[in-house]
Amino acid sequence: MAVAPRPTLTRPGDLPGSPDLLRALERHFTRAEPRDSALAYVRALLADPAAGNAAGVAAQAGAGSAWSTQRLLTRTVWDADLLRDSVRAYAVALLGASGAVAVLGRHETARLGTGAVATAPAAARGPGRGRSTQVAALLCYVSHGTGALIDRELHLPPHWTADPARCARAGVPPERVRPRGMADLGQEMLDRALAAGVPIGGVLGGPDFAHPHLREWLCRRRLPFCVELPQLPQPPGRSDAAAGRADSGREEVWQLLGRGLGSVYGHPAPGFRLSMLARRLPSGRTARYLLHMPAAAPDVPAAQALAAAGSTAARAVHEAASRAGLSSHQVRSWVAWYRHTTLAMTAAALLWEPGPGVRAADRGPARPAGPAD
Repeated sequence: MAVAPRPTLTRPGDLPGSPDLLRALERHFTRAEPRDSALAYVRALLADPAAGNAAGVAAQAGAGSAWSTQRLLTRTVWDADLLRDSVRAYAVALLGASGAVAVLGRHETARLGTGAVATAPAAARGPGRGRSTQVAALLCYVSHGTGALIDRELHLPPHWTADPARCARAGVPPERVRPRGMADLGQEMLDRALAAGVPIGGVLGGPDFAHPHLREWLCRRRLPFCVELPQLPQPPGRSDAAAGRADSGREEVWQLLGRGLGSVYGHPAPGFRLSMLARRLPSGRTARYLLHMPAAAPDVPAAQALAAAGSTAARAVHEAASRAGLSSHQVRSWVAWYRHTTLAMTAAALLWEPGPGVRAADRGPARPAGPAD
């Protein structure tokens, strides 16, 4: 009895986006079966971003069982970091290099239980009780009003790094089992981007990325940056909610608090200065920012330009979560988290459209990086 050939789960023609990126994805797999599984996985994420688990993705992809999906995420030999490099190169080529800002952000994913890698109990009440969260540091590339997710690192909470046996069971590489804050992960991703030649004109980060050692590193690299400092305690009797009710409807306001700050805030690069600004949001909340810019740059407009990239990056992450399955997963191991997240980044990249301000002359070579077979 003749055996019918195994049907191909998907072809690049079934997917939206650039054929250059799809060819780069294919080049990361030397055999047809895992290559088809990876294409099917990306296609399934785009078709149903909330599929959530291997069985759901496999059903959406038309696979007979969840085994091929599980194997792709855990056992098949391929390098998620090389695929990440291809996505990053594609982003720079598509969005251009002019005025690019690297945005560091914190991303939390809700999980049930504490069995998955890097989970920590959530401070939830009521229906959310018993839930956990995974926290990741994400790096977005923003240029001409368009944002692209280009890197990711999973944060191991202290109670994980203090338990090497638990980390080993989750597949965490031994060299990663050490205390590392979000600022450490942010510096690692920025260092990778700069080493790859990504043109970064400025860096924006939230309070998780305001650690002095990251600020000093950025100063040594002569990179302009704007980081939000940790929130000060609220005055007695006044909460953010109360402030929001009192100040709703007001416009956002920036105010220069001081420039030429002392060494307690860091050592600016030659020709640069450190300034502190306050940003009053329409909600009524006030945030403080530390700005590192060339001395001739006007403080408030420079801070506003960098902060605007934060909103663009937030939209990019939301798009990756809602339309490409970034947060919709039930993976439990270290390797599976990085593989799912990178494939979701790839799916999100297929949805990118350059903003109206991107000219063809601004773009880099339209050839994503990727290893040959």
